[in-house]
Amino acid sequence: MPQMRWMAGSQGTHLAFACGGEIARIDVVGAVVPEDCTSLEFLVLADGRLEHQLAALRRVLRGSRGVSEPRRLVRQHVSLLALDAHMAGAGLRETAELILGPGDWPGDGEHRKSQVRRLIESGAALLERGAAAVFR
Repeated sequence: MPQMRWMAGSQGTHLAFACGGEIARIDVVGAVVPEDCTSLEFLVLADGRLEHQLAALRRVLRGSRGVSEPRRLVRQHVSLLALDAHMAGAGLRETAELILGPGDWPGDGEHRKSQVRRLIESGAALLERGAAAVFR
């Protein structure tokens, strides 16, 4: 479940949440925010921001960055493999070679080192959320 935060404003209440690596905001104008489930109605203005608004709406409804399902599943699998190697005692460099293949260490701007760290963190987060997270 994404982290959400309600904020009161002068025109109403705003719901801020992470969406596709960006912060998204839903405005609840002129209404009291309900404590339980509610329906959302989206207002998309046909102005110069239309393409941006539609793309943001697609991300909200899809719940991802637009990464295709097979790519997402492959990334999740690789993340879990990286976590397994790390939990078995492999260092970052060894994990990178096992998962990403041979390459310079740490690589330009420590790219490989950062990439393997992100994979391990992603695998840990996936493991924490449980098996059902694979289907979300």
